[in-house]
Amino acid sequence: MMKFELKKIFLKPVNRILFIILVLITVIAGILTVKDVQYILENGDDIHGIKASRSLEEDRNKWSGYLTEDVFKKVLKENRRIEKTEKIQSKNYSKKQGIEEINSIISLAFTEFKEYDYYKVNSVRASEAGDIYNKRISRLKNYLDSGQERFSDAEKEFLITQYENLETPLYYEYAGGWKALLDSQYMLTFMTILVVITGFLVAGIFSDEFQLKADSVFFSSEKGRNKAIISKIGAGFITVTSVYWGAVIIYSAIVLFSLGFGGYGCAVQTGFSNWDSIYNITYLGDYILSVTGGYIGSLFILFFAMLVSAKSRSTVIAITVPFILSCAPMFLGRVTVFAKIMALFPDQLLRINKSLDEFKLYEIGGKTMGFITIIIPLYLILFIILVPVLYMVYKKTEIK
Repeated sequence: MMKFELKKIFLKPVNRILFIILVLITVIAGILTVKDVQYILENGDDIHGIKASRSLEEDRNKWSGYLTEDVFKKVLKENRRIEKTEKIQSKNYSKKQGIEEINSIISLAFTEFKEYDYYKVNSVRASEAGDIYNKRISRLKNYLDSGQERFSDAEKEFLITQYENLETPLYYEYAGGWKALLDSQYMLTFMTILVVITGFLVAGIFSDEFQLKADSVFFSSEKGRNKAIISKIGAGFITVTSVYWGAVIIYSAIVLFSLGFGGYGCAVQTGFSNWDSIYNITYLGDYILSVTGGYIGSLFILFFAMLVSAKSRSTVIAITVPFILSCAPMFLGRVTVFAKIMALFPDQLLRINKSLDEFKLYEIGGKTMGFITIIIPLYLILFIILVPVLYMVYKKTEIK
């Protein structure tokens, strides 16, 4: 019976077209992510993609290792040498590409919280190289004491503790593949499109019987209100799981095989966008969190769409659910009044990698936690609850 339900999903002409479109979008997203990597040649010209990544890897891995005080001093010395000897701006930048990410760490450490001055590294003295990790903590404390945002004492203590728990010195090596994959603007768009298209595939699982006027036959059959419903739920689960992981694996493989797997063990704080992250994880940990969170978010959103389909008996209404839940909260979250509530909507699971440096905190039972610690188990539990609810709703359907 489950095999029959799967055939109904994947043999529909419109679903076949959507499946082909999804494969094309996945490949295009991967290619665009790879092409986004840029390297500036000494003459000022730029190259992109795999060739650029190889050049960056060669330059940056000259500085691989633990970022100790001595390493920071050497980087500052090299930065001063380039500043003095290279007069043409394009050449200046091309020579700095090897130390660019370490320069960013230094500049971030010596600028105010939530600010960034690219040229700040030029004014940092070698004698200050040993203060970089302490500066990261002190600038947070200054920010918390400034009153720019309101945090409870417990929240402040939590944030400071997370910063202090970061293991230093940080280990650094080229992690261009992981950074391109996780920081790319295309990944967020890809994840949203993935959920929306999968929504089209599963929206009709529970409403097709009504659309085809076959509901009376379905529900009056011997196993129509038990095994047949379980088969539909199983078909939905297999469809969501296979389509999600198939697309994610293809996208990840294109990016990582093109740009490299190196740097997976580096802390996310070695990257410019995550220097202020409260989550002390590696790039591999970031990836696992992101794709697992995206999967759980997809399961909840798409099974909720199936519940709407079962209740409303309408495929059209069910199709709107993935779009609403994956897109609308993103815009409402920009309104201050809704920000904290929207931060716990399922769409956030599709963009976990974009939220590592955000201070979204919640207190439960007197314990302060970051939103990632809450949102993944929350929606896993809600999904598990949703499955028997879907079963009971469809089982109790009245034939009209």
